Amino acid sequence: MLWRFTANNTHLYPGALLRSHESVGMTALSPDDELLVEFSDGVSVSGVIPAVESAGVILQMPTYRTRGGTTVTARTWRIMAGGDPGLMRVQERLAGA
Repeated sequence: MLWRFTANNTHLYPGALLRSHESVGMTALSPDDELLVEFSDGVSVSGVIPAVESAGVILQMPTYRTRGGTTVTARTWRIMAGGDPGLMRVQERLAGA
């Protein structure tokens, strides 16, 4: 399934917020789902969820370029529910990505 999110910055980092266009909870996200993330500069990037764990959702984002020309390398993140419906928060960057 494809989920659409908006990020509060041009890249992800621990503490960054993702807001769903749908009212989605962590239980709705499943392995192999895609997240289309629109960053604050208007650049959209499609990531994939390889796993959903009790500690959070794993999100793999590919390498992309911000509107300002900065290359953001491929990274894997753990994201958690952000407290409000449809809000997710990046918890940490995972090693190996």
